[in-house]
Amino acid sequence: MQTLDCIKTRKSIRDFKPQKIERSILEKIVGAALCAPVGMKLYDSLHLSVLATPEKTQAFTDLCRKQSKNPTADPLHGAAALVIVSGKRADMHIEYANAACLIENMLLAATDLKIGSLYVHGAINAMRGSDVEKDFHALLNLPEGFTPIGSAAFGYCDFDFSARPTPNQITKVDFIE
Repeated sequence: MQTLDCIKTRKSIRDFKPQKIERSILEKIVGAALCAPVGMKLYDSLHLSVLATPEKTQAFTDLCRKQSKNPTADPLHGAAALVIVSGKRADMHIEYANAACLIENMLLAATDLKIGSLYVHGAINAMRGSDVEKDFHALLNLPEGFTPIGSAAFGYCDFDFSARPTPNQITKVDFIE
């Protein structure tokens, strides 16, 4: 798929099939994250945790349900895998920008591979400072000093993966010449 077509095709999916994604495909998606630009080349300030089995994604969903006190919460919408980006400098805006670059690369790579994707931020953010934060870090096998910042969920879906019209919901675009 050509780059601009991939960008126009990518869409948030909230209805995934219950089918595991092959490790080789997840490696390609994660490989795209590793090619993302990172401010000041501080790649070692970032960490990726890949929840690649139904047991691990269910453990994440269970933590979200416990944290939110909502027994039906489903932040992954049945996705088969979740990649969490964590940073050492969670108090700095650049770390969020870096994480977003990694995540966007993964979302686009997944689209190119015809894998559905969903940017998952709220559930990750809600864990911070909560009663389940320690269990969340343990699930991620997170090294000391890292804080989860954002994530992307992946799975097979019935989306047709064809380019869609460009949304024009931005208030205005000004070209200053």
